[in-house]
Amino acid sequence: MGLRKNLVLGGDGTIGKALCNHLININEEVISVDLKSGFDITTQDLHQFKNVDYVWFLAWEVGGAKYLSNEKYLLDIIRNNTTICQKVFRFLEETKLPFMFASSQLAAADTPYGVTKLLGEEWTRILGGQICRFWNVYGWEIPGEKSHVIPDLIMQALTKQKIELLTDGQEQRQFIYIDDCVKNMVAIRNLQATRVDITDGNWITIEHIAQQIAVQHNVPIKLGSKKGYSNKIEPLKTYPLTFNISLKEGIDIISKLALQHLNVKFK
Repeated sequence: MGLRKNLVLGGDGTIGKALCNHLININEEVISVDLKSGFDITTQDLHQFKNVDYVWFLAWEVGGAKYLSNEKYLLDIIRNNTTICQKVFRFLEETKLPFMFASSQLAAADTPYGVTKLLGEEWTRILGGQICRFWNVYGWEIPGEKSHVIPDLIMQALTKQKIELLTDGQEQRQFIYIDDCVKNMVAIRNLQATRVDITDGNWITIEHIAQQIAVQHNVPIKLGSKKGYSNKIEPLKTYPLTFNISLKEGIDIISKLALQHLNVKFK
């Protein structure tokens, strides 16, 4: 029998919600903790949740490229994420609970976000937890400063009848639909894996993504002039992963959810 009681830190985020839903669907108990629902990890005591079986550490100051590269947020990213690390890893050290830390393909020493993810990875290794690295996990998000590229481009197509990229679109990414991501997270929970990169290894340009969305919605594309940020390193391929939802299927799902959002918003 699998582990039954899960503490999901960041359970109201895009990935956190999907993870909570999946755990409930496989008949496991879930306690979701998130700033959005009124629990501030940086100031409130986590020890009230010490009797859980497993901890999913997803809580983080994060967003899409437009947020992570905006200079006015860089200090907040460092302050908030180091404070979250200090509070959560102290709790994990004292309780000795098994856990998984959600890292990123962008974990590197050249950006505040990347540095803090590396810090989290090192802390996880010392405490004997698992690391899962996300590679551009996408799902439906309400547009905003922190939303990601695929829902943003779909909303452009639906609301502006065109797609305008901030870059020339030649930067490459690996995209995984959110449901595939969380199913793989749960699948690797019981493996003896120090780090797993949750991705399929397929590189796709942002221009290609925009073209797929443009064709689906019959809108034009305008490319930007500046080069986008690329971090083209190959994923760690150690454990078998399963991906069921193609990029086209994922875009179709998000387009339907975006239309539902607009219908509700403008009723």
